[in-house]
Amino acid sequence: MAKKSEESNSNQVDSRIAAVRDLIFGENIQQYNTEFSDLYKKIENLQEETRKSLSDSVINLENKLADLESLMEHKIQDLTEDLDKKIADLDDEKTDRRKLGKALEKIALMLQE
Repeated sequence: MAKKSEESNSNQVDSRIAAVRDLIFGENIQQYNTEFSDLYKKIENLQEETRKSLSDSVINLENKLADLESLMEHKIQDLTEDLDKKIADLDDEKTDRRKLGKALEKIALMLQE
């Protein structure tokens, strides 16, 4: 029985302490809980905004990389075409030299006759 009365007294003391605490700090605790709730909502909103911003930035970078890749492919194609043209021009110049050589041979043969 002694234990039950001690537990009963302890529970009464705890409930009295809780009642006094609520009287003294009740409004402050409610205010703190409200402020913490507001802070949690703001943090969640900021996290969502950050995720959206990061997602938009990733999409923007991917688009810019795709544009850059397309531009690079176009430039490489232009340079390749330019190089092919210059190679063809060189071949034509060599061909012209051969034609010139053959023409000079014909002139030389004609002069010998």
